[in-house]
Amino acid sequence: MFVVGDNCAVNKRLAHLMGVPLVGCASHRLNLAVRRFLKPYEEDLEQVQTLMRRLRTITQASKLRLKTSLRPKLRNETRWGSTFAMLGRYLALREYISADDDELAEVMPSPAANRRLKALLVEMADVESISKKLQSIDLNLLDDRDLLNGLLEIKPSLSHYLAPNSDIVHSPDFELGVVKVLGGQAKRLSRAERSALQSFLRRSTTATCEEEEAAKLGFADRILKRRKVEAEPSAYILLHAIPPTSNIVERLFSVARMVLRYERNRLTPLVLEMILFLKVNSLYWDVTTVDVCV
Repeated sequence: MFVVGDNCAVNKRLAHLMGVPLVGCASHRLNLAVRRFLKPYEEDLEQVQTLMRRLRTITQASKLRLKTSLRPKLRNETRWGSTFAMLGRYLALREYISADDDELAEVMPSPAANRRLKALLVEMADVESISKKLQSIDLNLLDDRDLLNGLLEIKPSLSHYLAPNSDIVHSPDFELGVVKVLGGQAKRLSRAERSALQSFLRRSTTATCEEEEAAKLGFADRILKRRKVEAEPSAYILLHAIPPTSNIVERLFSVARMVLRYERNRLTPLVLEMILFLKVNSLYWDVTTVDVCV
């Protein structure tokens, strides 16, 4: 048993009380790492945020609509991806923003700031690629570690949150152990990693039968037989099914918010659960399945 979630104090405490490892959400760690990386640029980004707000007013939006179909974007403090999107949109809108507009002139970034922001956008493109890949539903902890290690190769400054043994990781032995097993390096597990993965260990039936047969042998034969039994590889099951992020849960809550609107607030919990179950598992049924059931 394990818990997957943000590396917050509540989740760490919950995992501790349950006596299970906590797999920290990779998307959450990446978000924290990027927010720390962006702190030196905060003044420039806040200026762009102010400009984007100004461009969303009725007067400025109407002027902008005559020149382009692009609309200003604002950033969300809890999601660094919105900062990347806002910065990209600002640079795309620059040519349509009039420098003679007194209302905008006071909030326009300086030429030096524009150079910094343009370089920042290029620099963060690789991080955005990693962030989007982490949204995939078919990733495991080995894929996650490969992605983060690849990012650390070009941006070592993000290691404070993204390193496998960083302070924010609640169960480093468990996560590193899973990565080693999935990478075919089960024999290189440390004692602590083996202990953390003990609940996922399944000895093969063949090895079990051999141990039972060895018990019937003499002491000397058992010693020789034990060497053969220990040479059999141990099988760890279900490790590939451990998700590296909690994004799928966040999507479920987003779907629930879309389903349970004001016009549907009288839905019973049972009906709501049934609708959400069907939506989440839509890949496993179609019209033919419904026709057979009805």
